[in-house]
Amino acid sequence: MVRVAELDDVTYDLEVDGEEVRRTIGRRVFETRGWATIVIAFQERRPPADWSTAKLAVVRLQKQRGAWAVHARITLGGPDAVQLADTLGEWRPILADLADEPEDEAEDEAEAEAHLED
Repeated sequence: MVRVAELDDVTYDLEVDGEEVRRTIGRRVFETRGWATIVIAFQERRPPADWSTAKLAVVRLQKQRGAWAVHARITLGGPDAVQLADTLGEWRPILADLADEPEDEAEDEAEAEAHLED
């Protein structure tokens, strides 16, 4: 299991033999009650030197014994990432209404994730 001390330590940048082969082009961290979700837009270099279409990585971490442990991760290719963004855009009015409601502290993480699967 991968563990990091700080969320800033989670990166998708990668060098091989001194050459950048993967670069981050956008990053956002969402953190609440011992859980964090990091969304990273990135590109990979394809031979000879072209950068690929952007991809989206979603990394879910849980704070355990003072460190962040990777709980799950998924990578979406450009078309799937765009489709996700479009879907979230369609749901924005619904999500904005939910954001105005007071958060129920008694609701556990599993219940919250189950609502998103619907």
